[in-house]
Amino acid sequence: MKNEGLNRRQFLCHSGKALAGVVVASSGVVSLVFPATGWSAPLAVLDEHESKTLLHMTRLLYPHDAVEDKFYAVVVKALDTDASTAEDKAQQLKEGVKNLDKLANGNWRELSTDKRNTMLKNIEGTAFFEQVRSKCITGIYNNKELWPHFGYEGASAKHGGYINRGFNDLDWLPEPPEEASPKAR
Repeated sequence: MKNEGLNRRQFLCHSGKALAGVVVASSGVVSLVFPATGWSAPLAVLDEHESKTLLHMTRLLYPHDAVEDKFYAVVVKALDTDASTAEDKAQQLKEGVKNLDKLANGNWRELSTDKRNTMLKNIEGTAFFEQVRSKCITGIYNNKELWPHFGYEGASAKHGGYINRGFNDLDWLPEPPEEASPKAR
């Protein structure tokens, strides 16, 4: 008789993926938890709903399918840390999430990706949007663990610069049109 169920490895893999990015509350402490990797980030200011919303927002602002949610959660943790030391930043995050839900007439995360992107476009330039966007830039692109994913090898000065090291070897970017990069004379 063939076993139609999941084996232990498949179960752990699927449950880990299903639970990745889940925010749990225990003992009054909210944490972003990623069971598949054993990684978690306790939060001081943000509640479960706010942290989940910000996690979705960071992924929409800087989408990279191959980048795990835990790296976006690092951004949410950094936002929470900033909020724990500055009341105005905490209020801005909390009100920003409330505003997204208000614009969505419910839970912003439950909207389609297109509708969520449209709403983000509508709040672009607000202090809330800029707070999250700027933390994404440093939290994602300044993360040394992600540099290989983006094809960045780190500082080049100690290696003689990029000219002799393949400055144009990124394979994940499309080739620019000829008029954007004319040939050297």
